[in-house]
Amino acid sequence: MAALERVDVREVKLMPIKVERTLLKVGEDSFAVTLPKAWISYKQLKHGDVVEIIVNDDIIIRAKPGPGEAAEPKS
Repeated sequence: MAALERVDVREVKLMPIKVERTLLKVGEDSFAVTLPKAWISYKQLKHGDVVEIIVNDDIIIRAKPGPGEAAEPKS
C-alpha cells in the first residue's frame, strides 16, 4: 500500500482507511499503538479524550462521544 502524506489527506479531505502500525511495548504487560495525527485532527480529538476498543473477530477503535454529544444511533 502506498504511503499517504499528510498533505494528501488535507487536500482531498479523505481519511485513509487502512494503515499498518507497529505495536509498542509499555511496561511489563501492556502494548500500545499510535494513531496517525491526521486521523486525530479529522475526528477533532485531543489529549485525554477516550476511545472505545471493541474486540471480537476484528479490533475496532472508535472515538467515544464527549459530554453533550449524541451517541451514535444503534441499529
